[in-house]
Amino acid sequence: MKNTVILLVDDDEDDCELFIAAIASLNKNILTTISNNSLEALNNLKVATVLPDFIFLDMQMPYLSGAEFIQELRKVPELSKIQVVVYSSHSHEILKKLTNEFSSVQIFTKPNNFQELVSTLDGIL
Repeated sequence: MKNTVILLVDDDEDDCELFIAAIASLNKNILTTISNNSLEALNNLKVATVLPDFIFLDMQMPYLSGAEFIQELRKVPELSKIQVVVYSSHSHEILKKLTNEFSSVQIFTKPNNFQELVSTLDGIL
């Protein structure tokens, strides 16, 4: 069975730890990489030999905001088809406005509890 490859782009260490724990609890073949720097993540993707199936992206990032990251990602043909899931503490409506122009973008607001996070990730993956 093929592994699902995920790239989490988030600069909040606590959120990253919670995300990894939620992914681990799914008991699926998932490989997760974390990048705490959106610009570095974009540059690494441009030279990667294995691309992620999903990018989970926080909107409030240093260097490139989530929206800027998506804009730059979509400019690179090899990267433009990667499914992006905006994973942010902004409200769903604000996220919708910020990402309205992008195709292949899903949105979910960071949940308040672990079980909700697990359930949402299970639904996406």
